[in-house]
Amino acid sequence: MTAAAPAAAGGAMARATVSVTIDNEREIMAVNAWFRRWGPRLRCSDNQGCGCCVDRWHIEAPAEAFAELPAAMLSPAVPAPAPSLP
Repeated sequence: MTAAAPAAAGGAMARATVSVTIDNEREIMAVNAWFRRWGPRLRCSDNQGCGCCVDRWHIEAPAEAFAELPAAMLSPAVPAPAPSLP
């Protein structure tokens, strides 16, 4: 699932990686409900997981959106490397 709509103006945005295990029905239900609720306010990568056992997305969202997910489904986003100096 990919949502690419711009975030609402004024809200603080946070970045994280959201991962779910395919055979964990509770995780799948939770992330699907979360995407339905927050989708218009997310900037989301395509699924970066293998799809056979894990789904994983790199997401930018309002901080309060991430607070709704179980901590086990979140990991901090890896910051982009700083440009090298000449």
